[in-house]
Amino acid sequence: MHFLHIPISLIVAATLAGNSHATTSKSKEFQFLTNATEKFFVNGTNFPSVPFDIGESYAGLLPNTPHGDSELFFWFFPSLNPKAKNEITIWLQGGPGCSSLDGLLQENGPFLWQSGTYQPVRNMYSWNNLTNIVYIDQPVGTGLSPGNSTVDNEVDVSNQFNDFWRRFIDVFEMQGYKVYMTGESYAGMYIPYIAEGFIEQNDTTHFNLKGIQINDPTINEQNILANVPAVAALNHFSTVFSLNETFMKDINARDEKCGLTRFLNEALTYPPPKHFPTAPNPYADPECLVYYDIISAAQLVNPCFNMYHLTDFCPYLVDPMGFPSLAAGPEVYFNRSDVQKTLHVPPTNYSLCNESVIFPNGDGSVPSALGPLPKVIEETNNVIIGHGWFDFLFFVNGTLATIQNMTWNGEQGFQRPPTEPLIVPSTIGQIEDPNTWDAGSGSWAWQVALFFSVYNAITNDKSEEIPQYVPGAAYRQLEFLLGRISSLQDTGPFTTQT
Repeated sequence: MHFLHIPISLIVAATLAGNSHATTSKSKEFQFLTNATEKFFVNGTNFPSVPFDIGESYAGLLPNTPHGDSELFFWFFPSLNPKAKNEITIWLQGGPGCSSLDGLLQENGPFLWQSGTYQPVRNMYSWNNLTNIVYIDQPVGTGLSPGNSTVDNEVDVSNQFNDFWRRFIDVFEMQGYKVYMTGESYAGMYIPYIAEGFIEQNDTTHFNLKGIQINDPTINEQNILANVPAVAALNHFSTVFSLNETFMKDINARDEKCGLTRFLNEALTYPPPKHFPTAPNPYADPECLVYYDIISAAQLVNPCFNMYHLTDFCPYLVDPMGFPSLAAGPEVYFNRSDVQKTLHVPPTNYSLCNESVIFPNGDGSVPSALGPLPKVIEETNNVIIGHGWFDFLFFVNGTLATIQNMTWNGEQGFQRPPTEPLIVPSTIGQIEDPNTWDAGSGSWAWQVALFFSVYNAITNDKSEEIPQYVPGAAYRQLEFLLGRISSLQDTGPFTTQT
């Protein structure tokens, strides 16, 4: 990908010439540079510690009022892909309270700075190869978005986000653009509720929602997503955990007594059972709360056990994002004053996942699968749910059990098992030297299901951070969401790769 190396002072001067008539005229050198956006322009040729041009981008703060009382931080990367001309994709991290800059720097942004590496590198699988993409820290109190959280539930989150989004669309003159939402973890709560808010606006000028993708999402209660499937997952990965025989016998006896795996076996039938089973209540019998005992046992064997990617081990690599806290190193990248200045934000005590409470009284909303998610499926006919096998925070089978008890378009769950493969092409790329970037290439078993013109993908990749550990698989999913390929069984090359 080629970017023009033009001094920013010349661009700004040219843009501001004839000020009274230049408010909507765009720079010939950059797609979105106008008088209204100039204050957000990021000098991509000299971004701190990045030894190459990161391209055209815009960052800063926009108000979330009147529903909120502060501002939300965004970092917007336009795409050179001609098919992206009238679309914008949103990326949200989870938490709640985790910064979306984690997704940018270590998953799918134009440049990556992974743990244990000396400096950033170009990302061959950057999502802005495909689409205009914006990373947003929300709600207030997250990442670089200043202030204290004022949300009590997901409707509050949606209302504040919508106020911000209307301004974003107007500032960057994206009226009528198709909007896609993507994210992971607690974004499984954020995104369906925000998407429902978009739909209820009945305003395709600013809220023209066309689809969502959520990876390893929080869409149900923790009991279903984590506790019930935990022993079955432990048995599947027993050689990874290497727990002693005494513990394994005890935890499996408790599973049998409480009926955890038995519930899964009944729930994961296709079509789903007419009378869906009731999940065991772990709070009625403390022996049924097995998840945390497994985590504690795993940490005794592996003190660096990472529930987000269970094959990790000691030592922790120094991480520029500061995760985990023991591996933060001398500085956290987005807490640096030169980085914050370049991103047009005031001095901020940045942390990857804010220690302040986003929901002071707890999130008052029901899980998204029991609330807005079915409606979003029905309205868009374009919803992808991705999941990683090596995620030990939430489990594939917990997500599948949730879907089998969810009704959309008048029918409950998947009517047949999701057995079609996800085809990820291998790619020859050239960054500094020619390399083969496998990035999870190959045919992945039982990946995708297509039902009733609603696209629901259960993609069993490696970890919660699918774009980080298998970027090729995540890139292919995004192609599908955007309509660049007709199915996830497409055997052709990536539609845009630089």
